[in-house]
Amino acid sequence: MGKELKASIMLFITSIIWGLAFVAQAQGMEHIGPFTFTASRSLVAIIFLYLTYVFFNKTSKSYREQKFDMKRTIRGGVLCGLVFTFGINFQQIGLVYTTAGKASFLTALYIVFIPIIGLFYGKKINRKLQLCIVLAMIGTYLMSVKGSLSMNIGDLITIFGSIVFAIHILMLSEFSKDTNAVLVSLIQFAVCGFFSLIAALIFEGIEIDAILKSYLAILYVGILSSGVGFTIQLMALKELDPVVASMISSLESVFGAVFGWLILSQSMSEREIIGGIIIFVATLIAQLPIEVFLQKKLEGR
Repeated sequence: MGKELKASIMLFITSIIWGLAFVAQAQGMEHIGPFTFTASRSLVAIIFLYLTYVFFNKTSKSYREQKFDMKRTIRGGVLCGLVFTFGINFQQIGLVYTTAGKASFLTALYIVFIPIIGLFYGKKINRKLQLCIVLAMIGTYLMSVKGSLSMNIGDLITIFGSIVFAIHILMLSEFSKDTNAVLVSLIQFAVCGFFSLIAALIFEGIEIDAILKSYLAILYVGILSSGVGFTIQLMALKELDPVVASMISSLESVFGAVFGWLILSQSMSEREIIGGIIIFVATLIAQLPIEVFLQKKLEGR
């Protein structure tokens, strides 16, 4: 099995983990606020990633001898952590006001925002991506904008979060080379946990009893979604093109909607389902090499 195929399978599994994480995040806030939840999940992720790093260092000679740039690893972890802090807290706050299913689909818009951000670096948007952006806007409208042309505040906050996640993915792709994936993730969550803790102390106050009531959700999101998921994503970006990796990761939107329906009984109206399908189709088309396929067809003639 090739490295690219292994990375693709691991990312697919990660998309399932992230899809269920939307449910865990929603349930976790039944007793605590969004900043407290993010700080708690970050602490769990830090402990898990540290133990993972120590374990691999002791048991794997190849891991110990892995060559990487420590300064670049630290720099990448800090910068990605600062951006991630905004993205994950936007997402967490958005879940206070919207459903897990809608949040998962709206978060998947990061795939459409990536090429838009590329415009600022002189990268042109081809016709295929222009179509995808239009489709995504239509899907977002159907899911989030009501008859009064007003959006749910949770939808709007989640969309802001997806923009930040687009920036985050581009940064992860940049810092996936010449770095240690586990350490980058560990530093990232250390930065996120620190600033989220400060926000929790200022805006929410921290109650240990309330945190303990949400321990299952915190452990799931902290270990699997944060510790395992984001580390796998960073490792996969070493083997896969970020476009392909983003496409596979976007499947979290489907799993998020399914788990929200199965576990939280969060039903979606026909209008919202159609909007979600349009967003999902747009995210897939944005990543498929349609132009390459057509070019080969034309050359074959």
